[in-house]
Amino acid sequence: MIKAMAEKGLWTSPGGKTPDATLYSAITREVSAKGADSRFKKTGRGRFASNGKRD
Repeated sequence: MIKAMAEKGLWTSPGGKTPDATLYSAITREVSAKGADSRFKKTGRGRFASNGKRD
């Protein structure tokens, strides 16, 4: 997911050792903060999908 998002210009890693954990945390924070207005929705433990919204 990291590679695919980077190739499409949707996300850039801040250069840390655990980009997967960084992205997971960012998505989780957005879902918690924005709720139904988030770009993502949680579909299961550790799984997310597009919510059909774009910034």
